[in-house]
Amino acid sequence: MATPAAEVHVDDTLVRSLLAAQHPDLADLTLGPRVEGWDNITYRLGDTLAVRLPRREMGARIATTELDWLPRIGSQWTFPAPVPQRIGQPTDAYPWRWSVVPWIQGDMAYDAPLNVDGARDLGHALAQVHTTAPSDAPLNPVRSRTLRERAETFDHRLRLIEADHPMRTATLREAFRAALEAASAPSTWTHLDLHGENVLTRHGRLAGILDWGDAAVGSPATDLGQASVLVGREHVMPMLDAYAGTADRSVATFIASAAGRLAIRAEALNYAVTLAAMEDQRYRNPGLRALQGLSQRSSRTLS
Repeated sequence: MATPAAEVHVDDTLVRSLLAAQHPDLADLTLGPRVEGWDNITYRLGDTLAVRLPRREMGARIATTELDWLPRIGSQWTFPAPVPQRIGQPTDAYPWRWSVVPWIQGDMAYDAPLNVDGARDLGHALAQVHTTAPSDAPLNPVRSRTLRERAETFDHRLRLIEADHPMRTATLREAFRAALEAASAPSTWTHLDLHGENVLTRHGRLAGILDWGDAAVGSPATDLGQASVLVGREHVMPMLDAYAGTADRSVATFIASAAGRLAIRAEALNYAVTLAAMEDQRYRNPGLRALQGLSQRSSRTLS
């Protein structure tokens, strides 16, 4: 699982030309540093904006969620998110839609982790995200699937990891399988990719949640499991308590149930395995640390 190669060439000249042609009132703003991820390239634009451009066709496909849905579902959120303010169209020089979004100041959570209050902030934020989605809302081809549908991939990745990193994998498999027989969670909007480069912090508090391309209808337990990996063992329960205090009643009831806690733990395991299987050490190391911690706990406990 290596970072995919870019399928288009994006540089300062291209970005300036796109702005000049389609959003000329922004063309004179200073073009700042760029950040390149798996699916998108983001340039800072002036003091308060950023230009976000897909770097491969897959990124352009999932950008539909950010471009068409995020302005609708994120309009009332109280936490910062890069909700598009302008949308650019394809040209002969660049093949896909792109956007101008707010620039969110902060540090990546991998570099500056959330403290306990920041974990509570994240719980409150996810409670706002986890609302009922309309019937035509998108499905993520991988993470919207049930745990049972993802079980084979989980086991395959775990086998690859345990070959080089001995741990109590029987405990991990038991915890994952325990959730397969539990009641399923209600479906809501979900982010589905809450790793430490998609969550920003400032002085330990939540500064923003980025990269909504994977967002889709899914289980709120998926987000909460991923968030559990991010915040660490000591902050899981404060995050979940904050979430339960503001989430929709039916969702909060499920999350507080035994089935809900099993699902969150299984999702945490699945995401930790996903990160640990990556070549990039920035993702791999947090995944391995989470797996080592999870392997030392009972399959029936979350914290």
